[in-house]
Amino acid sequence: MKQPISQIVKLLSILVFTIAEILFSTLPAYAQTPQCIHGMRIIGEKTIYLSHMPLFNSTCHSYQVLLEATFQGIENPQDKYLEDQAKDPKQNEYTLEPTEKFWLPGLESGQIKTFKANIHRGQYERNSTPQLLASNVTVEVKRVVHFRKFDPNAKHHSFLEYLLFGKISEQYLSHLIITPPDFDQILALEKPLTTLDDVQIAKTLKLVLPDKPILDAEGTKQALKQNEQFKGQINGTGADLNLKAGTEYFLETEDLKA
Repeated sequence: MKQPISQIVKLLSILVFTIAEILFSTLPAYAQTPQCIHGMRIIGEKTIYLSHMPLFNSTCHSYQVLLEATFQGIENPQDKYLEDQAKDPKQNEYTLEPTEKFWLPGLESGQIKTFKANIHRGQYERNSTPQLLASNVTVEVKRVVHFRKFDPNAKHHSFLEYLLFGKISEQYLSHLIITPPDFDQILALEKPLTTLDDVQIAKTLKLVLPDKPILDAEGTKQALKQNEQFKGQINGTGADLNLKAGTEYFLETEDLKA
């Protein structure tokens, strides 16, 4: 009896290992990487948008991601954010600190629709004094506005480029991040382009600035400044649009130096 039992145990072990191997191989590629905490910045005064804090050469964070979301929880966390933002026009940077790990590409695939987080005034990773606005917030992802993994072989573009997104009532510019050293930045467009409807900019449009080479005279990447007037071309073609940058929500250079 011993021999048959040992053979059965061996066969069961092989079967379990084979099933596990098949299940693992059928998982999406991102599910074979570590789950991580994905810090995000919060922008928007009518509609809430989230901008993932990216890093180059990172298994978890080498993505530029923009999301439309809502905040749910006790004591109305979304109202708390909007009210705090309205108090001080000079305080524009708010960040979201997820309290659980997840695969970022799961947001794009729709497999992850909600996650838990805390809302902070300022950049929560750098604040010397905690500035917590709301905790145990349920973040509901309404749609993915932009999702792109960085290409390690990408080259600098010739001119400054931004992703235009939002709605007719409010539109934003997110700097298109390409390769290090680079910067992450979001500004409001002072006057939204009324020629674009909500459908056209639902997944972002690329805005090329033909009068602004990506590198300045010193060879440093230059960013738009708050209240700066500039010309832009939708997807790099067509007539020049005379535009003006509005409120700057944040400008991040340290995390994208290399």
